[in-house]
Amino acid sequence: MIPQKETPEAAVTAKGVNPASFTTFGTSNQYTAKCRRRKRILARGPAGEFSVAGKDAMALEALIESGKSGIIALKLSNTWALRLGAYVHRLRGHGLVIETIREAHDDIGGWHARYVLYSPVTILGEIA
Repeated sequence: MIPQKETPEAAVTAKGVNPASFTTFGTSNQYTAKCRRRKRILARGPAGEFSVAGKDAMALEALIESGKSGIIALKLSNTWALRLGAYVHRLRGHGLVIETIREAHDDIGGWHARYVLYSPVTILGEIA
């Protein structure tokens, strides 16, 4: 089997393609634009120092700020916490004690999780 290469000429000559849309093929589109840097923080917990990045770092900060009232995905999901349970799971891997409290929905049935951080955590700073 002969490997195929994709070239700008092949894309322009393909059936049903508008050649005017390929003014700069492969450059400067929304997918190759420079992305902003992920947040990275260094913290100290019961198991020692650790670093977390991205949404795990944002979840850790939200847990610390919420205190004993905890956080739920519904309050954060409109902004960034679409998979809050996954971020909490990874934070537990750093030795943090995070309780999951099941709260029932009165009006529609079912339940949601509230996460409460019990471990003492100190944010040492952001990592460049």
